[in-house]
Amino acid sequence: MKKSVMMIGLSSALLLGGMNLAVAGDKKEEAKGISPAAIEQLNMINKLVALGDARHDPLLLIAAAKLQKEMSDEAVGAPNKSVATDDVLARAKSLANGRKDIAGLADDVAAEKSKGYYSNGYYHSSNGYTYRSNW
Repeated sequence: MKKSVMMIGLSSALLLGGMNLAVAGDKKEEAKGISPAAIEQLNMINKLVALGDARHDPLLLIAAAKLQKEMSDEAVGAPNKSVATDDVLARAKSLANGRKDIAGLADDVAAEKSKGYYSNGYYHSSNGYTYRSNW
C-alpha cells in the first residue's frame, strides 16, 4: 500500500514538473518576442506543409515556403473579399501582373473538378447537389 501511494506521489510530481517545463517553454517563446500573429502564420505554414505532403501537391508546399520567407508580426483577420473559388482565382490572375506562368496555374486550378465532400451524413457534390448518405 505504501509503495502504491509513493508511486502515485512520484508520478504526480513528475507530471506537474513536466507541466511547469511546458509553461516555462511557452514563456521563453514569449520572451523571444514571438507575436500571436507570427504563431498564427507558423501554424498556417505547418498545415500547408502537412496538406501538401499528404496530397502530393507542390503548390501547397510552395505557398508554405513563400509564407516562411515573408514571416511578419502583421496580424491577418478574416477575409474581406469573396472566398469563392472563381473570385479567388480571378484576384490571383490580376495580381500576377501579366505573368503567364501564374495565370496558367490559376487556369489549371479552375479546370480541376471538385471531388465533393461528406458532412453530417450528407454528400455535397461538385455540381452543387446534396445527397443524403445512408452510411
